Amino acid sequence: MTRSASSPLLLDLMELEDHKTPSDVVEEILRQNPDLTYPTPLERFVELAGIESISELTTDGFEGMLITNAEKSRGAIMVKAGVSPRRRRFTIAHELGHFLLPWHRQQKFSCKSSDIKDSAQNRGLAPDLVSIETEANAFASELLMPSSAFKSFIDDFETPNLLNLTNLSDTFDVSFEATVHRYKALSDKPLAFIFSHNHIVRYWVKTQDMPYTLKVRKDHALPLRSASRNDGNSMTDLETIAAHVWLEPHSELALPRNILEQTIHQSAGYKVTLLYVENLFGLEYDQTVDFDDEADHELEFNQEVIYEQASEYSVDAAFDESI
Repeated sequence: MTRSASSPLLLDLMELEDHKTPSDVVEEILRQNPDLTYPTPLERFVELAGIESISELTTDGFEGMLITNAEKSRGAIMVKAGVSPRRRRFTIAHELGHFLLPWHRQQKFSCKSSDIKDSAQNRGLAPDLVSIETEANAFASELLMPSSAFKSFIDDFETPNLLNLTNLSDTFDVSFEATVHRYKALSDKPLAFIFSHNHIVRYWVKTQDMPYTLKVRKDHALPLRSASRNDGNSMTDLETIAAHVWLEPHSELALPRNILEQTIHQSAGYKVTLLYVENLFGLEYDQTVDFDDEADHELEFNQEVIYEQASEYSVDAAFDESI
């Protein structure tokens, strides 16, 4: 992932026109720049796109704004004043998504804080606005943390841990919370992440390969028997904890005896806790049923174990780019 000084960035806008999804548009940008280094040189791409300025936005209620001409050959981005550098960076990438996605044809985009997050809060918007804001978020995540590059890092992780995620946050220059969401989307490990403030759950998410639902809900206290309830100012070690402290019973799987837990203490009482089920092998209940039919022939039914992939409690809630 190195690029020589003689290999300038490229952005052929005509080549973006025929692509139909945010990930396809970013894939084309990466194809044009195969030796891209990270963090992604975002503001250079902004210039190449035709965005003439990035300025501070003082209007209350908006996180970011994009204004363009009818042809989308010129534009200006505005970002809420006073936000953290990494939140500002994600907002710029979001507005650049509105500019570069060919089917986003408005000339003005006024984006609230809840828009610039791939979150359940977008459900209150009209369907067309849900689509364009979610797509701009997807563009921003893919441009700042490209799937191929991100996976090349996480595939090297022997055991998931929060130190690796802090390193990824630095590598891609994005917030820790955005890094966790990206890791959640791309990891093939059975993991869950609990976001809390002052020992109260804000929300939690899990990977597709995590079959269990968590016992905690939004606004619940963290479990008393969990080290996540302790105060601190750093990162705990990855330690074992009884699985029943966190996990709900599953209809097809027994609970493991223990799982791994780790918590990172952030500022102002914010914390993120990682849960990892090391091995799902052998946890399936016995689904084999033997019986004789009327002809005394023995039949055997092997019922396929179906993992629960979703829960109303495990939606991607809003994440704070400043954390």
